[in-house]
Amino acid sequence: MTAALRSQSLLRILLVDDDPVEMLILKRKLSGVNMPAVTLDFADGIAAAVSIVRSGGIDLVLLDNRLIPNNDFRETAPQLRAAGFTGPIGIISSDINGAYFQAFPEYGADFRIGKDEIDARAIAFILQEYTRDLLPPECVDDFT
Repeated sequence: MTAALRSQSLLRILLVDDDPVEMLILKRKLSGVNMPAVTLDFADGIAAAVSIVRSGGIDLVLLDNRLIPNNDFRETAPQLRAAGFTGPIGIISSDINGAYFQAFPEYGADFRIGKDEIDARAIAFILQEYTRDLLPPECVDDFT
């Protein structure tokens, strides 16, 4: 089942961050998202994230820009794509002002957002924008 078709009931977000505190912060922020229901998975590095996306069921990945040992999204996002993840990847960082952030689409990412910008409203927008059904309503029945 695609993310677009699942968006009516439950979405799974994978947070990839080497700081487990970020998971607690994001979980608290997600508590303000009413619809659709969201579950949050966590990976503390790119190897664990690749394993999770290969197992399937992830609708959206929030990928920290820098993971130990200082790999940035230019190395890690392509690994998620190579693992077969076709859903949206958002790069999150404390500072998204670096010039190299402008090239995020070239590395398989769909958007970037500062960690300080993430709140329930931003998450709701991201979920609506990147997991909504992109087919016209009359076509959806063809895929159910």
